[in-house]
Amino acid sequence: MEYYLFHLQVMNDYFNLTQSLLGKCFLHSQLVVLIFLVGFVSSCQNEHAEKPFLFGKGYGINSATLIVDDLDSAKSYFSTTLGFDVDDVEKGEFMGTIVASAGLADMSFIELLSLNDSVDGLKPSFITSFLKSNTGVRVFSLSSSSTDSTSMWLTSKGFELDSIQSHRSSEEAPEGWSWDDGEPESYSLDFDSNNPPAHLPRFVEYSDFNYKQSQEQWRTYYGYGRRYNEHPNGVVGTSAIRIAVENVQAARKEFQQMGFTELEANDTIARYQLIRNQEIHIIGVLSTDPSVSKFLSDRGPGVMAMQLEVANIDSTHTYLKERLPEVALTMETSKLIISQEHAYGVQLEFVQEPDEQALMAKMLRPDDELDSAAASHAAGMYEKYCALCHGADREGYAADNAPSLRSQSLLATSKSSNFLRYTIQYGRSGTAMAGYLDRQGGPMEYIDIEILLQWLYETSEVNEPIELSREPVLGNLELGKTIYANDCAVCHGADGEGVTAPALGNPMLLATATDHFLRYAITEGRDGTPMIAFNETLKSEEIDAVTAFLRSRASGWDVPQADTLTIPPPEKYVLNPERKSPKFTLKEGKYVPAKQVMEAMEDSLRMVILDARSEVAWRQTHIPGAIPVPYYEEPENFVNDLPNDSTMIFVYCACPHAASQRVVNTLKRHGFKNTAIIDEGILVWAQMGYPVQHGN
Repeated sequence: MEYYLFHLQVMNDYFNLTQSLLGKCFLHSQLVVLIFLVGFVSSCQNEHAEKPFLFGKGYGINSATLIVDDLDSAKSYFSTTLGFDVDDVEKGEFMGTIVASAGLADMSFIELLSLNDSVDGLKPSFITSFLKSNTGVRVFSLSSSSTDSTSMWLTSKGFELDSIQSHRSSEEAPEGWSWDDGEPESYSLDFDSNNPPAHLPRFVEYSDFNYKQSQEQWRTYYGYGRRYNEHPNGVVGTSAIRIAVENVQAARKEFQQMGFTELEANDTIARYQLIRNQEIHIIGVLSTDPSVSKFLSDRGPGVMAMQLEVANIDSTHTYLKERLPEVALTMETSKLIISQEHAYGVQLEFVQEPDEQALMAKMLRPDDELDSAAASHAAGMYEKYCALCHGADREGYAADNAPSLRSQSLLATSKSSNFLRYTIQYGRSGTAMAGYLDRQGGPMEYIDIEILLQWLYETSEVNEPIELSREPVLGNLELGKTIYANDCAVCHGADGEGVTAPALGNPMLLATATDHFLRYAITEGRDGTPMIAFNETLKSEEIDAVTAFLRSRASGWDVPQADTLTIPPPEKYVLNPERKSPKFTLKEGKYVPAKQVMEAMEDSLRMVILDARSEVAWRQTHIPGAIPVPYYEEPENFVNDLPNDSTMIFVYCACPHAASQRVVNTLKRHGFKNTAIIDEGILVWAQMGYPVQHGN
């Protein structure tokens, strides 16, 4: 379940951006999904020059807003004729407007906007004025990871700006557990919000989007973006915003003053670098393209064209020429153009995506069945990182007692759980199995591990999971201890350390393996390995006893007796209630290191610890004193049992932030201020040798 939550968070981040409405729709409509090699854009080549803060860790082009008279008609045309997958109509950011968006894989989106005639009150004058004689892109926005910092930078360069505006898609706070904390979902920075200059960008920040993670795991976000934001016309991203101006040199001065990196400049055009291969083009009236002077004559300065990347330019051409009149399309050497007259006032230019990007997209496509590029990528990762210990043909036991990764018993029983996923991501402390997730210092992004797992299932022909109960297995611990010593220790070690078979006393194994996962391995064995099936030599109650004994070792192999606990009642939620509460400086205002929490526990300070996973996961392994949060139930009654004072409330999960972030944001929505997420999560906590317990 928690893997699903993390997967949702990654895709939810992506969806929130492409919709420009954070925390909404995705969890209900389920998929519209997880950015990039981002850096500071420098206007100077001197390494000692001042670096501008235009974007921070933002991702380049955020949106182009195309203003239309009739949103339903425009939405239908962009969908059925132009081939964009346009989402449902929603409330717009500007007062009295409604929008429908087409999100692209690179996080940018095309927004169709119209006035909402059903709402009384003032409408933005720049929109009503524009619609009197025009349709087209009136405003465009760039992504900033901090609109405050962008504002300070631009102000320092002499620009006059409006105050930062906050936005919510709904005036009502959500009910139940939610990533929505009730605070503003996004912030915007304008040069003039009442009449935005048509040739200058707005800057947009999404308040709860993980810019740092998206920067570090761009390949993951982009891979899921390609999978879940497919358009019939083949568009995969925005490569350029093309702006017509009367005077290129005057516009150059503004863009250089803002800190954009100039790639090319002459009297007719100036090009500016954004992120990766994204650019802004300023095109002057002296251009040889007659459409520029006509655009300026009709509308004045502003966005005249969008340049869009496509997966296959020939396929896009074939698709569009079947739906548009011949006069609407022009095929040039390197791009396909739809005229403004046939795209609601904006010229759409389609270009072939770079070869390197196309190959990456094929390699990182986590479909239910991998294509040849993704399968080759997975096979290469296996050979590079896994074969040394697990064997060239996945047979296992090539080194360090590494298990077989072609055993159908292992793969089928772990296919619908996190067992293998977390093993690869976080590794096994005290063994040769390192953590391979980049956030753990490994070489693989989240999406790489997902593709490797899919490849393991496919190569072993495991199409369907073996579904196992997540309920606890109860058994006689003394009997289980005796059977383990007689039948298991010779291979797995007297203290579970592993001799010629995997170490069963490993805290990561016991934190991620359910009772029935362990029981199935004992009962059925592992095909193709020395692990035999015990279903004919041990009785059912004896297998239960061994399973229960292994679970009792979750707190450590040397614990003298079973540490079985029931869920604490509300009066026991606060640990050390008579002591003072710890004080921390939180990373990014929300994360606290596990080491500091451990020190607070050793100092017996006052706190509440919430386990944001399911009760089943809490029973497997939890931090001592932690309370399982019923995040799948309504929180209103639960929060009434928590102290809303100076008591620090720590929340953790396994992945390590997705479920805990939902809980913290919900607590904030209910007025709790002293909350923090344990940064590393329970799995790394256990790997660090910190105390854990298992519940009854």
